[in-house]
Amino acid sequence: MTNVPGWANNIHHDSSELFLSDPLPRIGDTITVSVRVPKQDELRTLVLRSRPDGEWRRTLMEKARSDSYYDWWSAEMPITMYHNNYCFQFLTASGSFYFNQFGISPIDSPDWFNFTVLGDYDAPLWVREQVFYQIFPERFENGDPGNDRQTGEATLMGKPVVQREWGEIPKPFAEGSTVEFYGGDLPGIAQRLDYLQDLGVTAIYLNPIFDAETNHFYMIRDFDHVAACLGGDSALEELRAAMTAHGMKLILDFTPNHIGFHHPWHLAAKDNPESETAEYFYRHPDSGEIEHWLGVPYLVKLNYNSQKLRDIIYRDADSPIRKWLKPPYSIDGWRLDVANMTGNYWQTQCAAEVWREMRQAIKAENSQAYMMGEYFQDSSPHLQGDQLDAGMNYQGFNTPVRRWLGRGDLGVEEDQPFGDVNPIPAESMALQWRQYLTAIPYVIALQQFNQIGSHDISRPLTVTEGDQALVKAGTALLMAFPGTPCIYYGDEIGLFGGHDPDNRRCMPWDEAQWDNDTRAFHQRVIEIRKASDALQHGGFQLLQAAGDVVAFQRQSRAEQMIVIVYRGPDESPSLTLDMVKANVVDGSSLRELLTDRRYTVSDGALVIGGLAHGQAMFLRVEQS
Repeated sequence: MTNVPGWANNIHHDSSELFLSDPLPRIGDTITVSVRVPKQDELRTLVLRSRPDGEWRRTLMEKARSDSYYDWWSAEMPITMYHNNYCFQFLTASGSFYFNQFGISPIDSPDWFNFTVLGDYDAPLWVREQVFYQIFPERFENGDPGNDRQTGEATLMGKPVVQREWGEIPKPFAEGSTVEFYGGDLPGIAQRLDYLQDLGVTAIYLNPIFDAETNHFYMIRDFDHVAACLGGDSALEELRAAMTAHGMKLILDFTPNHIGFHHPWHLAAKDNPESETAEYFYRHPDSGEIEHWLGVPYLVKLNYNSQKLRDIIYRDADSPIRKWLKPPYSIDGWRLDVANMTGNYWQTQCAAEVWREMRQAIKAENSQAYMMGEYFQDSSPHLQGDQLDAGMNYQGFNTPVRRWLGRGDLGVEEDQPFGDVNPIPAESMALQWRQYLTAIPYVIALQQFNQIGSHDISRPLTVTEGDQALVKAGTALLMAFPGTPCIYYGDEIGLFGGHDPDNRRCMPWDEAQWDNDTRAFHQRVIEIRKASDALQHGGFQLLQAAGDVVAFQRQSRAEQMIVIVYRGPDESPSLTLDMVKANVVDGSSLRELLTDRRYTVSDGALVIGGLAHGQAMFLRVEQS
């Protein structure tokens, strides 16, 4: 690039605790901002540029300290706003260039690419330290057969309820609709907490559990009560108590975008535009009919133009968003379904307003509650500190990893003509990572909700066409990438499953059906994650991304960790990593945590012999 010297490619800063004296300051504080710059003689002036109140502030940086390879430059930055963005301008004899969150540029880029510090942001810090486990309640364990739904007891859109034998493969939607039940419930989850604790899980995310007609429980009839076939309100109270005894956190799933066809609000309004609840719904501008979500006849879209609806959903003290955060349930947060469409319809685009208000309601009950939204798309506009704490990080992590591992393109998932069946190279995966990391403050990135499997997509083992080594590779990335990791139930034992409902198979409890090697691998990488300060709190630096290999560094004040993952055939050529880029000096000792093998840095490089297919390495710098 014009005017950009080669040494500039090793400049690093990532808004983590390693480079900010306080990554979570209060408004009125002054923090120290540092940047790591390779030693050289070309740099004449280095400027920290921020933009308080819309006007540039340029602060000359000073060389604060040096180590073997780098000079560390620092300057103070007052925190005057909720959203404080900044970049660095380098002036050399041959010209100037800029460094922002997306990297080095010879031009002055839009502020959207800049680093960001949030003022007065109360991050739910506990989230960083968790390993979540997602459970589809109806398919995990039948703890109380007495509450099972009975075949023929009801119908949904002409389909009778069917109670099936545990372990039978779900029928496609065209045959089974959403009224096949297996008997999974909350008592069953409570009975299996020891299993989850042995796996290493510390938090659970449950798909919806409120009164509904379908087996996925997104067709809500009553937000104020847990479905009887899942055990009712008392079962949630008992599960909460049992999880507390196990030291586990719990988040539930809420559907703010829509309710079920037979919810009393809709029944009152569907034929009576003058009813008290009529304003809760949109009506199609042409037909005048109440609008359904994406045309699904049994899911009715909610209209947040209604102030009464906002009151009843989240503003009122006894609203469901608040109720379940209070004792005796005391849940630790919400996953908000279809967050990408909530509050949005034609000319009405009030999602940001709804999330700000809902955030106030949730945080009023528990300032540390986790507020996470479902987005298959770009959620970054809502991840700037004033709305959601996190998104389901499909585009920022899930999808690029699955596309690197196999047939994980979302178009392929749905058998669409725009689906790409070709795995992407590591360069493309890393580019997508970087773009989505660039779009949000790094403190938000550290609490993004990362998965490689969920109830809405094919299971990882299906994506890799049965290649368990690649599932392990994806699981290693899941534990190592910035954000909080979540395992979808059964992935740890090698459960297959295509697009839903096949991905919602019953959890097999006969251990003869498990892939115990894969489960043991999950236990080990979960253990590494939970014990690693760098993986929980550290910054992110990409070291190499080429074809079948990706390597990156996570570093906090307490720990430095290098992660390498290889997807190619067994075995790889010898791999050489640039340790100058990682700021690891010659003679340093690195211990690989999965094998306990030790490596030594020499001539500015770390040389790794051939890697096995799907191999992952967690290299902790133990002597530098």
